[in-house]
Amino acid sequence: MRRLAPWQWLVLLLALYLGVAEGVRLWLGLVWAERVAVLLAVLGVWAFVNGRFVFAYYHAFLTSFRVRRLPVAPEPSGEHLLVLAPHPDDEVLAAAGLMRRTLRRGGRVSVVYLTSGDAFDLAAGSPLPSKEAMRRLALRRMVEAWRGLKVLGLSREDAYFLGFPDQGLFHLFTTHYYLAYESPYTGLKAVAYPGCYRPGLPYTGKALEATLVELMEKLRPSRILLPSPLDAHRDHQATGYFGMQAAASLGLEGRLEYYLIHGGYQYPLPKGLHPRLPLYPPPRGRGLPWRRFPLSEEEVGLKEKAIRAHRSQMRLLGRFLLAFVRQNELFSPLPIPAKEVLAAEEEGWAVLEGREVF
Repeated sequence: MRRLAPWQWLVLLLALYLGVAEGVRLWLGLVWAERVAVLLAVLGVWAFVNGRFVFAYYHAFLTSFRVRRLPVAPEPSGEHLLVLAPHPDDEVLAAAGLMRRTLRRGGRVSVVYLTSGDAFDLAAGSPLPSKEAMRRLALRRMVEAWRGLKVLGLSREDAYFLGFPDQGLFHLFTTHYYLAYESPYTGLKAVAYPGCYRPGLPYTGKALEATLVELMEKLRPSRILLPSPLDAHRDHQATGYFGMQAAASLGLEGRLEYYLIHGGYQYPLPKGLHPRLPLYPPPRGRGLPWRRFPLSEEEVGLKEKAIRAHRSQMRLLGRFLLAFVRQNELFSPLPIPAKEVLAAEEEGWAVLEGREVF
């Protein structure tokens, strides 16, 4: 910061003195009603400027009571945890603490990345990056993922990159299950990045699902963590669908648990780093039987460090990513609300002012 010269300090103090003196003079000349009006106007301006921050902390305070009432998730004990991540960084946002504790309790952790995050154009360094720049971004994000896992105690052998197209997984699940999909971001129609699990596989839903089945059969995890289909991001939805189908084909559907990253408007509040606040259930996950997984101070610190390893994402989405560094993580044994919850909600909409709604 630039240091002020003595004459500049004199001018600044003189201006401050004149401003305060004039303010006091005007204040003493006002009647009480005018003073109240001035105070209300000042308060209104302050609320307009800072309202969203006040609301965010108020919201966090209220939801903290709800989080305390949630049942505690069981402690990992010598299990093999498999985490399905649509993009590099989703695994640490959702379960960095759980992965760390699983390892410390003598268990094993494997992470499968369905994409290498090759469609985030702003992270490539320019607003209109070339297809080659997007491919380089994918390699960079794979390295960042390895660094994040290393913070938690995992090795490169614990990470499996499938290399399917970012922003294209939903297309693979629907319109391109059999026909190869071409990524508009990279121009690729098949897995091409070095270090991927099965280079050369076509961008089809059938190839992706077969690869997930192969990995699940090979790894035989005792617990599989994957996105809920309620997530607002299409890649996350498709990852949930592909994961559920692959697990069901092997009879592993009873080992599935779910997480939500894109959980609704402005989730989670407040943005930024708030490690002493709890992570509350997302709006899009209303009705799910959430279980909280409390984190130790060390685990919270390692989670922050693992998230910061994803530098390409931190540069643009830092406040969003760091908002997941909280006192707990949240997991649900169900992908969508139970049938009883859905029936109750439908019944609530069936009557409006004493009349049926058709």
